[in-house]
Amino acid sequence: MIAQTYSAIPAIQMETTKTTAHPLRPVFVTVIALKLAVSAFLLATVSLAPPVSAGDSYTSAALVD
Repeated sequence: MIAQTYSAIPAIQMETTKTTAHPLRPVFVTVIALKLAVSAFLLATVSLAPPVSAGDSYTSAALVD
């Protein structure tokens, strides 16, 4: 068995074929963007909610007749 040298190895040729995008790629991008928007909205609403241990001071405004 003969060991090959680096210069004896043929160069790698990149093919320049034109690849087409997947037809559902815009749908995938839209779904990911909507998921991010919904998660940002849910995180914002959770961060604005009063803590459970806040007591009756937060709920008394809703009970006023």
